[in-house]
Amino acid sequence: MVVQGLWRGADVRWIGPETVRKGVRLRSGDRAVVVDAGRYQMTSFGSLYASTGTRPPRPGRRVSIRLVDGAEVAVPRQQLELLPPVHPLAPEPDGTHASWWLEQLDRWGRHGIPVSSFVPSGLPAVCQVLHPWWGHDAEPIRWETLAGHPGIAELRDRYQTRDGLVPALAHEQGLEASTGELDELTVSALVEVLDSATTTPGDVFVAVWTGWGDVPVQRFPGAARLNTQARGHFLLRGPLTGVLSSVRASVHNQPTSGLWWPADRTWFVATEIDFEWTFVAGEPSLIDQLRDDPRLEVAETAFDAPAGRAVETS
Repeated sequence: MVVQGLWRGADVRWIGPETVRKGVRLRSGDRAVVVDAGRYQMTSFGSLYASTGTRPPRPGRRVSIRLVDGAEVAVPRQQLELLPPVHPLAPEPDGTHASWWLEQLDRWGRHGIPVSSFVPSGLPAVCQVLHPWWGHDAEPIRWETLAGHPGIAELRDRYQTRDGLVPALAHEQGLEASTGELDELTVSALVEVLDSATTTPGDVFVAVWTGWGDVPVQRFPGAARLNTQARGHFLLRGPLTGVLSSVRASVHNQPTSGLWWPADRTWFVATEIDFEWTFVAGEPSLIDQLRDDPRLEVAETAFDAPAGRAVETS
């Protein structure tokens, strides 16, 4: 199917003849991702074109694509075929699979946002998985390490809580933690532990925030739309290991984040886009397993605790 309408992040295949364009060889069947759909033409200079006697450019007929080997080239749109994405998670059209936890979420209130606004309080226990801080040496730094740093004392007058002090010190030292996303180390550890805590590791639902600029919803046509408070999501489904694969269209290859839970509803994971931590709800034994994993920094919390505060690790 040759399509005229494409978008940034669309998966496509070259269906033209074998050729070389700008030093890039294209062979029939080559897969690629659209990096510029060619729709960003300036249209506000019509009078200038009229006065100079030149013709305005036609709407973009060329599309910039990135091949599997990373090479980028502009090609005619009509020689591309739109393809479904190669991804372990597939669109899930039935949004009622999320009804059980959407109905349990508490509303954001005037006095703050509780943890139960992000994870269903019908599960027996909940914990907070703190995202590690990263520096230039690519080694993760724990929150508890920064909390014990002598330089943190100078910041106490300005930041009264640990979730203010630790990020302030980290930023002064040039450290960064994933905000609203899980880093590969953390998500890999979570997947290992969570796999053994469900009877359905091959059947997991993932709700991805629609607001990410490089996560095109069109890549997953037919996916149900879910709405939490002030957040829109689209619903995917597949094996638990599918969360290790990015749904992004850019080279920023972070794992899939968002809200995920298995078909047997034994646990629930929520990564809120504004936080440097992730909530995991489930059985107390699961929380103990997460706490005992040396790759994770886990803090106990409660469903009625403030969601925007990083608590002390145990």
